[in-house]
Amino acid sequence: MGTHARACMLLALLLPLTPATRAQTGAATARLTGQVSGAVALSVHEARDAGARTQTSIERVDATTAAVTISGHGGGERRVSLRLRLRSNVGYGLDAARLSTDETGVRISVAGVRATGRFVHADALDGMEAAEAAASPPGARAASLPIQSRRPPVRLLSGPPVSSAGTFSSPDNAVEVVLSVEIEPRPEAEGWSTRLTITAAPRR
Repeated sequence: MGTHARACMLLALLLPLTPATRAQTGAATARLTGQVSGAVALSVHEARDAGARTQTSIERVDATTAAVTISGHGGGERRVSLRLRLRSNVGYGLDAARLSTDETGVRISVAGVRATGRFVHADALDGMEAAEAAASPPGARAASLPIQSRRPPVRLLSGPPVSSAGTFSSPDNAVEVVLSVEIEPRPEAEGWSTRLTITAAPRR
């Protein structure tokens, strides 16, 4: 199967097309007309603690949401990096929320972004906007997530459509986002655990 045919098949899987969609035969690209359905997907690929002093578990709640539980023993600040992959064919927002009601201090910021391959829109990175809650300069502390479980989510990042083709598991149509999560347990804490959700959704 030729390169063009494979690309068109992948495109059809991620972007549901109306009958008005036309493929340009014999060319390197496919031109789309008509309306497509909005689709956003989020996955967490890695959680890393450079000091190896925490345990992190990741649960995929659904295609757009991941729950992250971070636990440990004793006081002292910890930092965990979460490596996410985000795919969308519409503008999106990336939010974080606190589920647990413990007194552990939690701060979160966007530490880095990159495109994974050729099926990422050219303006996917340039069009990103870090929300005020995550837009801290290098070396500065990021804004804290609310402790109460019923507080509204914190907007971390928003941006334009990411994926020009592919499926929700294609390696070359995602934006990779690295989040830095700082945890500060109470000094007298023996064992502690805190739980967050990270959600990507179409931007309203």
